[in-house]
Amino acid sequence: MAKRILHVVSNVGHYADPTQPTGLWLSELTHAHDVFAAKGYSQAIMSPKGGVSPLEPRALRWPLLDASAKAGLIGPSRMALLQATAGPSEIDPTDFDAIYFTGGHAVDPRPFAGAPEVGVSGLRSRR
Repeated sequence: MAKRILHVVSNVGHYADPTQPTGLWLSELTHAHDVFAAKGYSQAIMSPKGGVSPLEPRALRWPLLDASAKAGLIGPSRMALLQATAGPSEIDPTDFDAIYFTGGHAVDPRPFAGAPEVGVSGLRSRR
């Protein structure tokens, strides 16, 4: 059975000042996704609130928009994954072998309401 990886991405689209956009640094997801895919791992994406994971605008231009991130932007099916992420209530963390928290500015852990701790402890209990 293939290993299963859960990627956790941000839902935060701006800093406290709504004129200052932020979000997921796409390459932090795509680099890990590429490595896990090359190993044949099954992968899923969730976010604290479910739904859209906005992209950090600064990460979408040179030099941060590398080949991996560009490939992540190609095709509607790849970007659709970030338009409809699962929320914590839709995920059983014990279904996964690892949880990977991506980077991004303004990652707000409060909406998880304990989900990462439950997930990590669930993973530990299986080892």
